[in-house]
Amino acid sequence: MDPDSSVHWGAYPAVYVAVAFTLGVLGGSMFESAVFSVWLSGAGGGVVLFAGAQWWDRSRLVTLAPLGRVLAIAVVVGCAGGARYSIYQASSPRGLAPAAGAGDDDVTLQGTITDAPEQTNEATRFVLTVDSLFGARGTAAVEGRVRVTLKPSPWADRPPSFPELHQGDVTRLRGALRRPPGLRNPGGFDYAGYLSRRGICCTLYVDAPDHVDVLGNQRGVVQSALVSVRAHIRHQVDRYIPSAGGRAVLSALLLGDRSRITDAQRDRFAKTGLMHLLAVSGLHVFLVGMVLYTLLRPLLLRFRTGWRAAEVIRAVLTVAVLILYMLLTGGRPSVVRAVIMATLFIGSIFFQRSTHPLNTLGVAALILLAVRPPMLFDVGFQLSMVAVSGIVTLNPRFLEMVPDRYRTSEALDWALSTATASAAAILGTAPVLLYHFGWVSVAGLLLNMVGIPCTGLALTSAIATVAVGGVWTTAAASFGSAADLFLRGLLATSKYGAAWGSWAGIRMPTPSVWELLALGAGLIAVAQWPRPRLRWRWIIVGGFFMVGSVWGPVVGSGSAPTLDVVFFDVGQGDAVLLKTSSDHHILIDTGPRSPSGAAAEYVVLPFLKRWGIRRLDLVVISHSDEDHLGGLPALLRAVKVSRLAHNGRSADTELYDETRRLLRQKSITHQPVERRDTLQVGPSIRVKVLSPPEQSSFQTENNASVVLEVAYGDVNVLLPGDIEKAAERNLVRTYGEKLEGNVVKVPHHGSETSSHPAFVDSATDSTQTHAVVSVAQNQQYEMPNANVIRRWKVHGNRLHSTATSGAVWIKANGKATRRWQWR
Repeated sequence: MDPDSSVHWGAYPAVYVAVAFTLGVLGGSMFESAVFSVWLSGAGGGVVLFAGAQWWDRSRLVTLAPLGRVLAIAVVVGCAGGARYSIYQASSPRGLAPAAGAGDDDVTLQGTITDAPEQTNEATRFVLTVDSLFGARGTAAVEGRVRVTLKPSPWADRPPSFPELHQGDVTRLRGALRRPPGLRNPGGFDYAGYLSRRGICCTLYVDAPDHVDVLGNQRGVVQSALVSVRAHIRHQVDRYIPSAGGRAVLSALLLGDRSRITDAQRDRFAKTGLMHLLAVSGLHVFLVGMVLYTLLRPLLLRFRTGWRAAEVIRAVLTVAVLILYMLLTGGRPSVVRAVIMATLFIGSIFFQRSTHPLNTLGVAALILLAVRPPMLFDVGFQLSMVAVSGIVTLNPRFLEMVPDRYRTSEALDWALSTATASAAAILGTAPVLLYHFGWVSVAGLLLNMVGIPCTGLALTSAIATVAVGGVWTTAAASFGSAADLFLRGLLATSKYGAAWGSWAGIRMPTPSVWELLALGAGLIAVAQWPRPRLRWRWIIVGGFFMVGSVWGPVVGSGSAPTLDVVFFDVGQGDAVLLKTSSDHHILIDTGPRSPSGAAAEYVVLPFLKRWGIRRLDLVVISHSDEDHLGGLPALLRAVKVSRLAHNGRSADTELYDETRRLLRQKSITHQPVERRDTLQVGPSIRVKVLSPPEQSSFQTENNASVVLEVAYGDVNVLLPGDIEKAAERNLVRTYGEKLEGNVVKVPHHGSETSSHPAFVDSATDSTQTHAVVSVAQNQQYEMPNANVIRRWKVHGNRLHSTATSGAVWIKANGKATRRWQWR
């Protein structure tokens, strides 16, 4: 094996410069209080260090000056990264953010639409660069970018249609301006962070067409051309692609618009490791640009174009097409990275200079981070970078392992190359995927061998459809049918792959830093396999990290079995998950449901998916009010539920009837429970029903709530549902001090109709109880009541509210409890 075939890390200076700049951006995010002058001073120190190294080199025969120069350059570049982050994040005195959420009244904004609006059957979304704010005190000049959603009210009798909008339109909008929600639940989505990394501070929801006024446009030549091209592409796709699924995927491939793709389709692509085929990336740039670059040369030479002229023409045309494609697809990080790398590659051919993909990758990363530093924390940016790094460094190693006898034909060689490239990309992205999602699919290793050709052929046929659609109807229809056929093949691959191979993968819900470092060291060892000395060094380093991953939790006492109690932030409602050390799971209530969907879909289910929980041993519905029962239908459709417990009272609601139908269809055991019942769920915990009593005379649904006491060793968890003072007094008379709990859910969201002083006194443990209020941020229905909160605090309880802190996660080891900071 040729040792020179391995990765020589010293030959890629752009990578080191990009790493130094990245560390500076990371430092800027960690020390946001550091002002620009601090970073400027650091850069000055680097310049002084460089000058000192130069002087030392001239005055000494043997010196460490080269190392000093490298360190000086790293310091200067790193401080440049920190300074760029500081400048980018600096707040403007005319910033729009303070106006968001300042009141409940709608506001009027005026600005220019920055990107191409994405339109679905339910809503239209786009980014608005705001320049004016209209209020009761007049007009104010402001600065900021807003994510706008045009969506009719769900209570409207006839949903109105909004005016058609385009990139560059100057619009005046009236709606609810809010700050986006951050990360409220473990396993959830940090919407505020997602928008912030894109320079967006607020959201604006507009629910009526008469609140949208188009005042004109500020489109230049380029934007006007983009609008026309997008309209042409959409028209040809809608006209010549027969299936709705094909049209949705082509909108993603040609325009970067994934709004038409359903959640079920996204989920299947994610489960099978084919999601990269929907996200415009290097593969699509290669198909659009590099194929054109290859085909142009023989075409130009056939017209007797000189070699130099042919190279200039095909380079300019290809780069122009790539830039157009980048702008059409919204300039996502993966596309920009691929276009930069392709441009550098074409330039190296034209100027006859050698280049390496790692160097071009470093240049691309440096440019992207210099333009928008917070992109470093974007999952798409990270995946794009590590995927290319994995293919460049690992794929050659895998190909070297394949015996020559298996590469006897072009078809077989292509299949092997595709398989090894997929494996390299999967392994390269594994640390990032495990860190963010806790799951890496390996099904894509085989499915990509079908999905990539389908995508390439579909994209090629679609481009031909768009090109001839306006002049040759017959050819456009043929190309469109061909594209639709390949797209159906891609969708079928994801569908059957998800059904048959979604289990194939690596799941690590909460990987430790040690484990991720060990994985990274192992990948570097593979990249250095032809160089035994470096290979074994990295294997030893990886072994050290593996030892740390085993002994770290032991030393930190993190390996002891615990009962995890997670109070989800579902707004105005309840949802509590009990997770035992013996892998049993109990869900008490499921949160509310509204016209926009059930809270369980975007709160509980993401948690279950992230932690690999596919079955709930027991679901308890305390009572049938919508804010407790609302998410159950969605849960029953998504996960396996072994049995259901409830208070035995029926309700005359559509939600209740839907739940009963699903329980019958899925043959799920469901039983009413009452006082003194015990619910068996595993050997480590004991679940007792404290209320409602037998033949309960409680008139209200709240007082008839199922009240549970969960015992784990010496720790008691009290979950009283929405009981009010009558049921509380009954519990105090029946159990007295036995009600005492180490963890207590404050009844009825802190309502003034609950938390009777005698109940609070009985439920409070002398060692400070964790009392949790599950309530919405907007203090709906005047909950929690200030007197009730004061009453719980007087007893020395540690009070937690989902309204202020999001989900509350309590860990109990059988003797004591502690709150776990899950963020």
